[in-house]
Amino acid sequence: MFGDLLALPEGGLPKFIWLSAAFSVFNTVQCMLQPLGMTRRIYSQQPQQVTQLSSHLFAAWTALSAILRYKCAFNMGNEVLFDITFWSYVIAGAHFLSEIVVFRTVKVPGPVLSTFCVAITSIVWMTKDRQFYIQ
Repeated sequence: MFGDLLALPEGGLPKFIWLSAAFSVFNTVQCMLQPLGMTRRIYSQQPQQVTQLSSHLFAAWTALSAILRYKCAFNMGNEVLFDITFWSYVIAGAHFLSEIVVFRTVKVPGPVLSTFCVAITSIVWMTKDRQFYIQ
């Protein structure tokens, strides 16, 4: 995973997406090995709603997101992969926005802020640079 960094396409976006994938792998492992640790910190306004099962489901979603992001980082010209990765960030951003505004399970500022910022940054950057990578 780390040895391929030099093979990333030009520009900052592939590197940002690759870094997002790497952090997603870390988050997946953490959710599987310590399911009530970080997840309860993120959903700190309603930690009793976080169960081992919900943390494991979160790990599965995050693992899928990591795979998408990793593959996209190296294949930025693949329109289908680019679009699916883009929508994975939209789903993540919408999820965390709903947890902040609607369900009020997360505290702002708090650990969710970095995840939400990565999703929003990715959405904006991928929208801005789409035509550069998709010919």
